[in-house]
Amino acid sequence: MRRRGVLGGVVVAMVAAAGGAAWRFHLFGPHYPPTPYDDLLNQITDRAPARVVGGAALKTMPGANAASLAGMLRGQGSLAAAAASDPAKDRVTEVSGWVVPESVARYAALAAAV
Repeated sequence: MRRRGVLGGVVVAMVAAAGGAAWRFHLFGPHYPPTPYDDLLNQITDRAPARVVGGAALKTMPGANAASLAGMLRGQGSLAAAAASDPAKDRVTEVSGWVVPESVARYAALAAAV
């Protein structure tokens, strides 16, 4: 094996490792200012559409604020698990004509409230 082949293989491996690290640690994704509710909001892939849905959801939740929403959400586990189990437990709500699980509406409302 020649030196060029080995060096080329090392360079390819380093580029692949750097790309994998950038993908794993979200170096090129959206970054949001820190909030006290990041443990909950980090479960949302993109907060911009969540804020739109959350703004509409907040109109149907009288007296809801970020602290009260976070208190409700912290006790229920992950967003994915809660959203999957809500319809079976008949916990759905209507937000702007869409029927969504209550946990999704609450997470979106939290994103809009922060």
